[in-house]
Amino acid sequence: MLAIDSIYAPRALTRPHRGGRHVPARQTMSEDGPVLRILCPAAALLGHPSRLWGSMINRFGGGVLVALVLMAMLAVEWVGLPAGTIGVVLVGGVIALAAVLLLVRAELRRAGVIAACAASFTLTWNGWYVGPVRPGDVLVLVALICLVVADPSGALRTPPWWVKQLGGVVLLVAAINVAFPADVNYLARRVVLTATGLPAAQIASVAGTNLAVAFKFVVAVVAIPMAFVGAARVDRSAVRWLAVSFVGGAALSGTAASLDYLGVPVGQILTGIPRVPGRQLGFSDHPNFLAAGLVLGIPLAYWLLASRQRHDKLLGLATMPGLLFGVFASGSRGGAVCVVLALALSVILHPRTRGYAPGILLAGAIAVGAIAAFVPSFGLQILRVTRLSGGVATAGSDTVRAAVGAQGLRDFHHSPIQGIGLQASFDASQVYIQELASGGLLLFIAMSVYSLGGIIAAARLIRRDDLAAGLLAALLATLALNVFEADLTDRFYYVPAAILVALIHIAKRDAVSPQPVVRLQPEPA
Repeated sequence: MLAIDSIYAPRALTRPHRGGRHVPARQTMSEDGPVLRILCPAAALLGHPSRLWGSMINRFGGGVLVALVLMAMLAVEWVGLPAGTIGVVLVGGVIALAAVLLLVRAELRRAGVIAACAASFTLTWNGWYVGPVRPGDVLVLVALICLVVADPSGALRTPPWWVKQLGGVVLLVAAINVAFPADVNYLARRVVLTATGLPAAQIASVAGTNLAVAFKFVVAVVAIPMAFVGAARVDRSAVRWLAVSFVGGAALSGTAASLDYLGVPVGQILTGIPRVPGRQLGFSDHPNFLAAGLVLGIPLAYWLLASRQRHDKLLGLATMPGLLFGVFASGSRGGAVCVVLALALSVILHPRTRGYAPGILLAGAIAVGAIAAFVPSFGLQILRVTRLSGGVATAGSDTVRAAVGAQGLRDFHHSPIQGIGLQASFDASQVYIQELASGGLLLFIAMSVYSLGGIIAAARLIRRDDLAAGLLAALLATLALNVFEADLTDRFYYVPAAILVALIHIAKRDAVSPQPVVRLQPEPA
């Protein structure tokens, strides 16, 4: 028996009388009563249900029936669609979701929390595709659907203003560039290169790609926080599990990259992406994306390490090595620089270690100096693998970065207000140039407000919850990553801010109603 089950206990309903009086309904229904009113007559035609079936309906309302009907309908679609299409993949995923709903006893709110945590766990795996879709992207929408269906009136809350303004500006920039596109001749003359320095393929439809990127961007900025807030409204401890899931997924990808570096090709088994010589991918599609996700996970792993709870310390101890060694294996210079910054910020900002920060940082510097002095080959190996030593290994990358960076600045000068379109966000060498080239000053200012709003909100919550310190360190590390990486629309980039939004919601909820919130956990025997 779950404590949350009391919410779904059958209750006597009243129906309004024309004279204004309320009279008891003839039957009791759960909160899924409208579904039962539709489905129960059909069930009556089939005969009296068994005792087990009746108890399931009484306890869960129409949830089981809805799941069964959904599975039957999707099975028909599955057979009718041709194999190998996007529809087969998506329908198969929803069939699997319906099966999961039955396994968890048709509790949609529980399924929404699980889907949100699973999304947080897999969003850094941007090289893992099931058919044409990334599972993490689908899980975000699945979580939203489950939470909305379970509680249409109260499942979701809009995020803070600094989140909403960015989503609005993204849509505004997309609309402006569709209505008033950049000059076709200018777009044709642009220098667009791949990461290897080869000319990139031309975009078939600039307007279509612009809108597709806008949708991806809005899901990252707005939909993920809404799903996480919905999960937190069901169970306040979901905020913690969202953070733990993000750290765990990133650490697993980093561990896969570490094993790849040691000669065990684990990452390629899942993603199928060929390995990059001298650099590892983990479960991402590019070494730089791997490093960015791991850097964002490090402050949260430190939050676990610095916890007072023994099991949290063990989780932090289990995840931190994979994160650190994964950044090393990625060969990302920006990641190598930002991982040091992320660790330093974590030590300084966490309330339990802030007072010892000078000593901890000094000890770390002494340890690094000792390694460089007494084991110089180890230090040289780190510089070689992370490519911080420069030379031939980075000459090609530097040339490509310089070329696409200069093109991004030309794009900004060509259209400084709204940019040349969000489709250009794929082309720049770093996030700040991505913003200026694709969305102009509109997007750059909106992103700056978004970052500043998150930083201020996290700083205000540190006294209330240590998790805010880890999230603040991750947000500050993001500002540094933006100089080196080009991750403007990658959804994992916005997970720390989404967790922060859920934490803000819980704090506001407690301030208004400090009563304990129902948790999805077993009652004591």
